[in-house]
Amino acid sequence: MNQRVLPRVLVPLIAAVLCLVIAPVAAGQARDSESAVEPGATATPAERDGGHLLRRHHVRVGEGSPTVTISDEAYVPKGEVHHDDIVCLLGKVRVEGEVTGDIVVILGSVEISGSVRGDVIAVMSPTHIHENAVIEGDLVSIGGPLDRSPSSSVGGQEVKLNFLDFVPFLRGGWAGLWKLLFLLKLAKLAGLFLMLLLVTALVPRRISVIAASFPDRWGMSILTGLIAYCATMVLCVILAVTLIGIPLAIALWFAAKVVKWIGLASILFLIGHTLGRNVLKRELSHLAAVLGGFAVYAVISLVPFFGGVFAMVMSVLALGIALLTRFGSEEGWKKPGAPPAPGVAPPPASPPGAPPVYTPAPGAGA
Repeated sequence: MNQRVLPRVLVPLIAAVLCLVIAPVAAGQARDSESAVEPGATATPAERDGGHLLRRHHVRVGEGSPTVTISDEAYVPKGEVHHDDIVCLLGKVRVEGEVTGDIVVILGSVEISGSVRGDVIAVMSPTHIHENAVIEGDLVSIGGPLDRSPSSSVGGQEVKLNFLDFVPFLRGGWAGLWKLLFLLKLAKLAGLFLMLLLVTALVPRRISVIAASFPDRWGMSILTGLIAYCATMVLCVILAVTLIGIPLAIALWFAAKVVKWIGLASILFLIGHTLGRNVLKRELSHLAAVLGGFAVYAVISLVPFFGGVFAMVMSVLALGIALLTRFGSEEGWKKPGAPPAPGVAPPPASPPGAPPVYTPAPGAGA
């Protein structure tokens, strides 16, 4: 976009923002003025529905200022001329006649089959320029698809900057979006699998300890995991508020990830070990058991909607059981006590026989 086009794009955008700020006030005034109908006025059948007047949501701001539409359709029929600018937010602009000003659409759609003497600017909005359409100014499309007929005419420059073109598969509609999400999910599972294999190779004994204690402590693992997740998120937000705490927030987040990977590898090891013993009738190694458990985890995680919930529950369980077992330590979270004094032998056991009889000393009761 050169220096001549840039001001022509920014000025309508700034005007759109200013108009949208005062649009609610003007909308209220317009509704109040429309509610007062003259006694002799009659409504056409198109304006009446079930005895109630139909009102369009067009908002006209001042005399000679642009027409602003919010979540509605601005339509210029064939043979009519609109002498003002048109600014539309979350709506649709359809021009079959003539517009003497500019057209600015944000998060909506544009369809032009008539003529526009000014510029046409679409931001994050699909734009369709039909055949025989005439645009005397510039045609600017930012962040949305542009469909222009070869027989249409643009007097100024045509600027097209569609961010979606840089995202693979996204231009294929919903099918392309689902394909992209599926590939991202596969990449995430591949990265998780590598981390689990690394953890299994580094701390196999700790994984065995955690897996052995999980069947008896899975209930407390859910509570502990939820508390740990909430505490980690709160601390990361608090640390990220200040510039000095951002590295600490990143380190805390990564530490929580490592702890979760240890717990998840242990749970997957338990699943794979159980499958190997009951289905394959053999004992699997650590890596083979984790691989078998991960295969089950990956298949369930790829199920739409349910897979996301399943992965979240597994993450909570993994973080909780890893913390409860002190990251797989065999000692656990035992309270440290005072060690026995060296060289002191325990008292000898009492000989078998009748229990001793207590005899008070003389003068003890005096």
